[in-house]
Amino acid sequence: MEFRETRLPGCYEIQAGVYPDHRGRFVKLFSRAAFEKQGLPAEVDEWACSASRRSVLRGLHFQIPPFEQAKLAYCLQGTVLDVAVDLRIGSATYGEHVAVELDAERANGLFIPRGFAHGFLATSETALFAYEMQGAYSAPHDAGIRWDSCGIPWPCAEPVLSDKDRRLPALAEFESPFRYR
Repeated sequence: MEFRETRLPGCYEIQAGVYPDHRGRFVKLFSRAAFEKQGLPAEVDEWACSASRRSVLRGLHFQIPPFEQAKLAYCLQGTVLDVAVDLRIGSATYGEHVAVELDAERANGLFIPRGFAHGFLATSETALFAYEMQGAYSAPHDAGIRWDSCGIPWPCAEPVLSDKDRRLPALAEFESPFRYR
């Protein structure tokens, strides 16, 4: 595995280990030892997967303390534009975002630390998206900010959204409980 820190401290693009042979390929998406060597948390509490069609936008989601989550995201089929927004008060990059195209063929992923909002847009006809969560889901702590309130240049002007995502507050209306350490 290769780790490349994005311009947002703590947020990494990850190149999974890809091992092709005459049968196809084997892809190692996670290694506790590699994460620990990089100084990143390596516990896994939950895995989730979603299937989306082109122009479906999911996000921007996070959980508030004390149930905040870190995420490791991969696109297993197709392509997505994966986005992380820094919500940590005191961070030099507060309110800024990073956008990475995750491509099943490239087998690249994105590690999103605690204190970040996360979302993605399906850019292929269909996309199978999987993410590991470090920290368990807690419905009372589930939160988010509106997809169009952070200056993200989404490549789709009218994405398909859930009712929940349509009702999320704008970043400017959100009082962040996250602190930069």
